[in-house]
Order: sequence, then C-alpha cells, then structure tokens
Amino acid sequence: MKLINLEITGDSDSGSMGKETRIEETVGAGSVRLRPDLIFYPLDDGLVIFSETEQSLIGLNATAALIAGRLRNGEPSSSLAVALAASEQTTPEEAAGWVAATVDALDAQGLLADGRIRAEQPIDTSMHERLAQIRATIPPLVPFEPRAVGHYRLLDTHLMVRYAHRSQKRMVDAAIGHLASVETGEPHYVMDISGREWGDAELSSNIYCDGSADSYAKQLSNIGPLVKSAFLNLAIRASDFILHLHAGVVGRDGRCILLPAESGSGKSSMTAALVHAGLGYYSDEIALIESGSFRVRPVPLATCVKDSGWPLMSRYYPEIDTLPKHRRYDGKLVRYLPPRREAVQTMPARVSHIFFPQYIAGEVTRIEPLARTAALARLLDQCLSLRQRLDQENVQGLIDWIGQIDCFALPFSSLDEAVELVKDCSGLN
Repeated sequence: MKLINLEITGDSDSGSMGKETRIEETVGAGSVRLRPDLIFYPLDDGLVIFSETEQSLIGLNATAALIAGRLRNGEPSSSLAVALAASEQTTPEEAAGWVAATVDALDAQGLLADGRIRAEQPIDTSMHERLAQIRATIPPLVPFEPRAVGHYRLLDTHLMVRYAHRSQKRMVDAAIGHLASVETGEPHYVMDISGREWGDAELSSNIYCDGSADSYAKQLSNIGPLVKSAFLNLAIRASDFILHLHAGVVGRDGRCILLPAESGSGKSSMTAALVHAGLGYYSDEIALIESGSFRVRPVPLATCVKDSGWPLMSRYYPEIDTLPKHRRYDGKLVRYLPPRREAVQTMPARVSHIFFPQYIAGEVTRIEPLARTAALARLLDQCLSLRQRLDQENVQGLIDWIGQIDCFALPFSSLDEAVELVKDCSGLN
C-alpha cells in the first residue's frame, strides 16, 4: 500500500501540444469511467480516493480532485477540459493536459473501469534471503551455563537474554541496557547467545531466539545492533497498531510531533536536539500509531548515531565520545546514545504536528506548510508495515486523524535554527 499524491497546477507542461491540438486528441472524446468500488474522502480542499480491492490510495490536490469528481459523475473528459479552462482561466490545451495527467494517474493505480491492470510492486526479498542463508549456517543450540543474564522490556514484550560471556552483555547493554527490567516472571522470549573465541582476543557469537537460530555476530562489535534489531522486531510483532512509521517522535503532556524521514535526512540529530532543548522523548526511529485512537506509543530506543554525526551530536551530548563503537550489519560504524531517564515518556500521545526534516547543506532553514494530501503521501512513504488490511472504516479514521494535524516541510542547514522553528510552530516551548 502506498498513497500517491497528484498535484495538478498551472506549471504543467502543455507547450508540446501546440495551439492547434484538439482537446479530443489529448484526453479523448468519450467518457472516462472510474471503478465503481472507489470511495472518495474529502481532505481540506483536496481528495483521497481509496480502492479496497487494490489496497490503493491516491491523494489529489484541489484541481485534480475537481477533475476526478466530475469524471465520477460521468462528465465526458473533453467537455470537462473546456469547462475547466473557463473556471480556472487557463487555455483549453493546458486544461486538457491537467485532465490527461489526472486520468493517467488514476489509470496507473488501476482505478479506471476497463483500465490497465496495476502492476504488482516487486517485493525486495534480498534481506530475507540473506538472513535465511546466515541462519542455515548456524549450528543447533547447544545448552550452556550462562555467565550473565539480562532482562529487558520494550512495549509489551519481556525478553530474557542468557550470555555465554560477560563481554557480550556489556556490548548488548550499550544498545539496550536502558531497557533493563527488574521483573523475574516468565519472559515472553528467551534469547541465548553462545560464543567462540578466535584470533587475538576476538569473540564470535551465535544468537538464538527460543532455541531457533536468529543471527550471527562475527565480532563483539556486531552483537549490539543484531540483538537490538531482533528485540525491536519481537516487540513490534506483539503490539497492536495500524501504522508502523519510520519517524522520530518528541513531545510532552500527552501531545507529540512526528519527524518522518529517510535515513540520512538529519532526523536523528533533529530528534536528539529537540530532546536536549527540553522536549520529552518517545522514539528516535519508530512511530507506532495505535488502532482506533491513532495515538503514538513510546518506543524509547537508544538513538543510533553514525560516525559522521558524532561531532555534531557531541555538542548536545558530550558523553557520546565515551560510548562503545558498534559495527552494524550494513557495515556502518555507530554509537547508541541512550535517552536520559527524565526525558523518556511512558504514555501514548496524540499527534499535533508533523514535520518532514531534510538536511541540505547551505539551505535556508525554514518551515513550509504542506497540504495534507501531500503530507499523507509523504508519511506513508515512511510506512514500514501495516498491521491491518485497509478498509473504509480505518481509511476514514486515517483521514480524520491527519485532518486535525498541522503538517510542514522542514528543509534545514542549521540544526539550532530548525529546533527553534519547530518549538515555536508547535507551541512546545
């Protein structure tokens, strides 16, 4: 599932058609019929169209929404272009280009009756295949006497880890030690980490979850990221949510802001700087949107900071220079910065603002209002998983939810300026 955002504006390139081009040659003289199962959801002055069969969403700005609405009512595309040209005070050729672009977008999503069949998006199975290959090489678990035991809790999941060597616990605790729990009851999962010494004081580790092979760490520096990732996956799998987003989350007093962005956008730095400025910490990378309430649950993982970000982060958290170094599965060198206890939030919060951060060297730091149809598309670009199949009820809930949230783009080159803009705009001073 992915929401495609379609914005039709006066910037559309229609010059190639020429003045003599007839509208029928651009959009066709007949009627374009939409699929009968489509549901239209108004969102501000735009529109979101949903097909439950295709599990497809498409967001339209005001002009594209007007075109889709008239097509739904059976208006021929050629006469629609003429009417659109008159109402929008533009040329018939440009209006025809707008209609054609809207029809093409709807067709590409499989939303036209008798239109093209939407191609299934290929699923990247490379990571799963690689994990399967690694697990196949790990020998069965041989019971051992643990030298250390740790108990940890994340969301609703209690994990017990049994370590063959104390040094393994030291490295794992550098990543998830702030999630340590004093509970002694039956854990939901048991992780066993065996070890084999090799080379010059090196230690390789086989990691098992409930007796089954999970992953392999060639060196001690690899073990923290692997256990953290496995623990997070277990906790998410046991949780109830509708959206699992890649986003930082900060806030306080039951209200929070989302910072959704791709890796490398400055999201982690922005999250850490906002927490340093006094906001509460919910998560650096995971926003779990609850079913029904659409509140965000705290997932207080340690902030993962790549080596390129250590100098910047040390301005806010000088202790980062003393933290152990880890080598992640993608080869990147990272440190894990645990949240300060007083900053960690414990209760779900409602979202009041969404900012989409993007670090661009030399760019003027600013916030720019985003139409909610565009914001919803950007947000779902960062959706890592859906717990539920989309239907009319939860899509309506999603539209109602984002309809109450102020959304902004946040290009920045100055982290300090960006923090002040976010605090002022959100009212979380």
